[in-house]
Amino acid sequence: MSRHGYISIYADARTQRIFDEFTKLKGISKSTALTEMMDTYMLAQDEKLYLELKKASLNVDYAKELILQREDKSQINDYIFMKLGTAITVDGRELNGVDTIKTYINAQNKMGYTWFSTQSLHTGMAKEKIKFYNDAINSGESVKVLFAIGMGINDVCYSATLQEIVSNRDEITCPGNPDSVPVEFGPDEKGKIWFKLTDLQKETSIKADMLKFRSNGKSVKSAITRSQFHFGYVYL
Repeated sequence: MSRHGYISIYADARTQRIFDEFTKLKGISKSTALTEMMDTYMLAQDEKLYLELKKASLNVDYAKELILQREDKSQINDYIFMKLGTAITVDGRELNGVDTIKTYINAQNKMGYTWFSTQSLHTGMAKEKIKFYNDAINSGESVKVLFAIGMGINDVCYSATLQEIVSNRDEITCPGNPDSVPVEFGPDEKGKIWFKLTDLQKETSIKADMLKFRSNGKSVKSAITRSQFHFGYVYL
């Protein structure tokens, strides 16, 4: 009778000797190596089914971390962060960060959602990042975008729930219904990054001094106060 938690795997003698020597030289336990092999096999065969089973047996956060480990090779990015600057309307008016957000809230009230565009990254978002966030959303995760305002405030003032990301190295028009773009910017507005947002509203719980960068662990508050940061991935 097999013991609970144990599994037998048969391999030819040559492969087994190489495996023994490999794990010894790498300082990896055989159980760890075999567990990673099983994870890799299930991910390769049916990623969606594997993550559903993993979420059911463990929890959603573990599945989220697993996706990121496989696609991004870094820690979980809890929030997408943006500091809003000046926006130009189709008739040439300048809008500050607060007025810009108000236009998107108006579009959201009309459509139930809004498409938000930005040029913050010169080449758009990395494909791995886009896939990570869209996969997380499709798996039932709640992904938030935080908006900070400058104008001497330099703090998080608004947040929204992300429904989808579309990004390209070249500027593109709205990938969804153009009526969901604020009339102030018009249906022909172009951007390299597009966020489909819901629940765009004032944020009262999260402040910039509670956040750090995933890339280096440094303070977000300090960077945006010095106007050194406008878009990125942060955590509490």
